[in-house]
Amino acid sequence: MNNNTYDLSTWGVGAIVGASLLGLVIWLVFLIAYIKIISKAGYSGWWVLIMFVPIVNVIMLLIFAYKEWPIQRELAELRSWANQIQRGPGPQQFGNSQQFGGGQPGGPQPYGGGQPGGPQNPYQQR
Repeated sequence: MNNNTYDLSTWGVGAIVGASLLGLVIWLVFLIAYIKIISKAGYSGWWVLIMFVPIVNVIMLLIFAYKEWPIQRELAELRSWANQIQRGPGPQQFGNSQQFGGGQPGGPQPYGGGQPGGPQNPYQQR
């Protein structure tokens, strides 16, 4: 009867050590890649240790896949900040335009309206 199972007794010690080292190197490369991915997503690299806990590792994989990452949240905040800068100040930011008569003739003017004898604008260049 031909048995097709792997029999390590026929392998030499060097082959077993070499295969083990190769497996360890491949495992370390993937571990470092997972740590870098999780770190770039904005989470601590220590979260990669959760992959050693059965059942929880699948749940955490799904949470990481479908939850908003901190880097995405930061990007959204920066984009909204950039949009506010591009639009410029809104009308409510500097007060009501009717406060000084809205530029209408006869309405109150800031700093005496530049009239002689009235208060002068301290920021006006001479």
